[in-house]
Amino acid sequence: MISADELAEFYRKIGATLWHLQYLEDVLTTFLTSKIVHERRCAGRKVAVSNAQALLVQKRRMTLGPLIKSCSNRKIIRPEHHQRFESFKIERHWLVHRCMVEIGDDLYVESTRDAVFTRVTAIQEESISLKKLVVDDFNAWMAAHGLDLGAAQKRAEEAVRKLKGA
Repeated sequence: MISADELAEFYRKIGATLWHLQYLEDVLTTFLTSKIVHERRCAGRKVAVSNAQALLVQKRRMTLGPLIKSCSNRKIIRPEHHQRFESFKIERHWLVHRCMVEIGDDLYVESTRDAVFTRVTAIQEESISLKKLVVDDFNAWMAAHGLDLGAAQKRAEEAVRKLKGA
């Protein structure tokens, strides 16, 4: 039988994994939006900040499958990482849509409980790993297009300080 502490840990782990999934989706969406805005500007079109923000809101509505496809098409996801993202998409789908039905009973059996925790942890770890890949590529892309990453970091830190009220 699963203890109350183990069940609480499982719920905490699920929540943390979903949070990291969303971080990955957010960096993919932000990179995608930035590339689209850049392409439009390179084509001679003016893109107002409000239009870029609206595009970001629109892209944030994408589910992971279409997001991965769009990011692959725009070379945000490198071809050598495409299979990892596709495998990750399957695991994410399992976590969000099927795990309770498929393995819910396994939580209550000591011999299968660890496998459930291990699978959820693996999804979280892959979320973090894939996010780091995308962030590194995004930073390199931004630097190659003239963004001062140090100045951008300072602006981000200042925005966080303001949110904290400091």
